[in-house]
Amino acid sequence: MKTIKKLGYITSGLASLYIAYITATGEILNYIDFADPLNEMGFCIAALMMASCLLYIGFSKDDTVPCSKELDNQWYNESI
Repeated sequence: MKTIKKLGYITSGLASLYIAYITATGEILNYIDFADPLNEMGFCIAALMMASCLLYIGFSKDDTVPCSKELDNQWYNESI
């Protein structure tokens, strides 16, 4: 299950990277009309940031430490 989830992150990252590429080359103007070139640049930067985060998550090792049930109950009791 973890490999399928990581594959989804990698696929989404590659799709976002492609969207950033077609935005940077101006091909996306055939599909989306931006009101200002700064909007287009911001959209490209946002797509690049999203791609880098998704690819980082997809290729990172899963070294998380599972929490104990006692700690989970303590956090739950503090939130009530």
